[in-house]
Amino acid sequence: MNARAAALLLLTALATACGRKGPAPLAPDVGLPELLQSPRASLPALSSLRGQAVVIDFWATWCPACVETLPHMNKLAKKFAGRPVVFLSVTDEDRATVQDFLRTHPMRPWIGLDEGARMTQAFGVREIPQTFVLDAYGRVQHKLSPSFLYASDIQDALDARPPAVSTSAARAAP
Repeated sequence: MNARAAALLLLTALATACGRKGPAPLAPDVGLPELLQSPRASLPALSSLRGQAVVIDFWATWCPACVETLPHMNKLAKKFAGRPVVFLSVTDEDRATVQDFLRTHPMRPWIGLDEGARMTQAFGVREIPQTFVLDAYGRVQHKLSPSFLYASDIQDALDARPPAVSTSAARAAP
């Protein structure tokens, strides 16, 4: 990556992180038809992971920048092992392609096969790699390049407070 591209990527990441005002938006509640390297065969919806922080990394086997960030993502996944964090690497490639890739490029995260790119589209991903960090309540805390993902970003998601209940909603509750 040349210096100009790196600077542009950094500015985009900073604008995304610093430019948000108000509460963090809810992540789209989409699922994945097939998971690899996971205790589950599929993910019916992201809401089934509530109670845990979720790091979603959109990637592909053919993407040099994605392959370059694998050691970094593996290191973060290892650092948070045993904590309530799910690392989910999402690709729209087929099972055979991904399994062949994994033989030479070990990955710690769950691998989500995004058949039809439903999750990719729901998150508005137009280029890869791209990473989203969700808190335990399903809110998007960070959207950035995996190169700029730090343990502190994941810790932010773990430390997130529950959504505030509006007083009008609280009064309407039985």
